[in-house]
Amino acid sequence: MKKKVEPDPTHCFDGFIKKLKNKEKIMTQPKRKKDERAELVKLFRTIAPGDFAEVLEKGIRNIIEAELSARLGAAPYQRSEHRNNYRNGYRERKEPLSTGLGPISVNIPKLRNGSFYPSILEQYQRVDRALISIISEAYFAGVSTRKMNKLFADLGISHIDRSFVSRCAAQIDEEVEIWKNRPLDRRYAYIWLDAIYTKIRTEGKVNSVAVLIAIGLREDGHRDVLGLHLGNRESYYNWKDFLQSLKARGLQRSELWISDEHDGLIKSIEECFPGQLRQRCIVHWMRNAQSKVSKTDLLWLLPLIKDLVGSRTKESFQLAWTELNRVAQSKGKDKLLEWLDESYHEISVYLDFPTAHWSRIKCTNSLERLNEELRRREKCIRIFPDEKSCIRLLGTILQGYSEDWISGKLYLSEPMERIRENQKRAIPFEATRDGLEPCSVGYASSAGLQPVATR
Repeated sequence: MKKKVEPDPTHCFDGFIKKLKNKEKIMTQPKRKKDERAELVKLFRTIAPGDFAEVLEKGIRNIIEAELSARLGAAPYQRSEHRNNYRNGYRERKEPLSTGLGPISVNIPKLRNGSFYPSILEQYQRVDRALISIISEAYFAGVSTRKMNKLFADLGISHIDRSFVSRCAAQIDEEVEIWKNRPLDRRYAYIWLDAIYTKIRTEGKVNSVAVLIAIGLREDGHRDVLGLHLGNRESYYNWKDFLQSLKARGLQRSELWISDEHDGLIKSIEECFPGQLRQRCIVHWMRNAQSKVSKTDLLWLLPLIKDLVGSRTKESFQLAWTELNRVAQSKGKDKLLEWLDESYHEISVYLDFPTAHWSRIKCTNSLERLNEELRRREKCIRIFPDEKSCIRLLGTILQGYSEDWISGKLYLSEPMERIRENQKRAIPFEATRDGLEPCSVGYASSAGLQPVATR
C-alpha cells in the first residue's frame, strides 16, 4: 500500500497567489471592441429576406461612431493621450430618420463637454433644402393641390413653417448668387451652349421661360458649369446678355464653341467673341436633315447620315459625304443637296481638332445629359412660383455638378496641349468631291461650294 503524500502548504499558497494575480490581470484588461465586419455578416445571416432597414440602421450607427471617435481622438474604451473629450451616453432622435427603406430609429451620442451632431444626419442637404423651399413657396403662394400636400407628407415636412422656408431660401439664394458671379478662366478648350424650357408663374400667368446654360472644358481637363441665364425666349438679345455676362466675369476665348443652329445664338457668339470657331451640333443636324425629305426617303438617307456622323478619320468623313451627295443627286433631291452644301462648313469644323476629342465636341451631348437631369428634378415642381425659385433649384443643381466635375476625374486629358500638337501636324484636306475642292474645314464659308444640282 502506497503512502499518502501530504501537499506542501507553502506550494499551495504560492499557487493560489499566482492564480489570483492572473485573475486580476485578466480583469484589468481593456474591453475588446467587437469585430464590426463579423457583426455585419452575422446580421445579414439572421435578418429576414428583404428586411434591410436593420442593416441600414447598423451601418448608420457605425458611421456615427467612427465620426465621433475621430472627433474625440480615441475609440470606445481606448486609452489615448490624444483624447480630448469623453462619451456620456446617448439621446434618442426626436423623430425617426426617413429613408427609402422606411423610418429608422437613431441614437445620437452625447459628450461630457460640449455637443455632437453627426454630419450624416444633417437635416437637409443643399439640393434638398432648395427643393423643400421651392415646394413650400408654391404651397404658400396658392399653387398647391392635393398632390402637393401628399408630396409634403412623403418628404416628411408636413409641419414646416414659413419662417424656416424664408431662412432656408435666403441662405441658398446667397450661395447660388456667389457661385453665379464667380470669376471665370480667361481661356477654355471647348464651350457647349444649349437651353431648356421651364414654366414660371409671373403676374398671374404661366409663361414658358428659356434657361440658357453654358459648360466649358478648362485647360486642366476638367469640366465646369460656367453659368445660367433666364430669358423669356431663346432670342438673340437673351443669348447676347448671357455671353456678355460670361465675358464680364473674365472669359475671353474658347478654342471651339459647340451649339445648335440658332440664328440668335450664332449672331451673339460672332459679336461677343468675334473670329472664334463654332461647331454645329451634328446630332441636331441629323434631325434637320430628316425634315428635308419624305418618310419613305429616310430608308436610304438615315444609313448614309449615320456613316457620315460615325466617321473616325477625315478621309472616311469625306467618302461618306461624297456618297451622300451622289445618292441624293441620283434621287433628284435638289432641296436636300442645296441644304447639304450650305451646312457642310458648319458640321465639319471638329475635323481640325484632335481625333480623340471628336466624340465629345461634334455635338452637345455633354450638355444634353445635364439638361435631362435638370428636367427630371423640376418635374415635381411643374410650375415655379417665381424666377427666384427657378434660379434657386436649377442653380443649386448646377453648382453641385460644377463642384463635382472640378474635383472629380478628368473629362479630357491635357486638351490644350493636344489641340496645339494637332495644329502643328495638321495635313491639308486634299480629297475632292466630284471634281470640286471642298471648303477649308471650319474657316471658309459655304459660298465656295456650288450646289450639286447646278453642276
